[in-house]
Amino acid sequence: MADARAGLHPAAMEFLAEREVAVLGSDGNNDAAPSAAQGVAFPVHVLAIHAMGLHLLDYLRFEDLVPLCARDGRWSFLCVIAPLRLPAATGSPVNPLAIL
Repeated sequence: MADARAGLHPAAMEFLAEREVAVLGSDGNNDAAPSAAQGVAFPVHVLAIHAMGLHLLDYLRFEDLVPLCARDGRWSFLCVIAPLRLPAATGSPVNPLAIL
């Protein structure tokens, strides 16, 4: 399946809501394909943004961070994310910084 991609099942959103997760990020767009919800292409995005107010970080690039964490034996860090100030927007490019 050329259009298949890994991601969360919409049922996982209840798990995240129960734990009051504020930010969800992945190296994809967080939604699995094909969609698990008939007629909704991106159900995780719909639930996260509209129902939960959850901040989503899509297409994160971990390939620079993982070797540094492995080298230092540190997997905890301060993550700083500053979005652009875009009035009435639901999305923005960001430059996440991991401070070790």
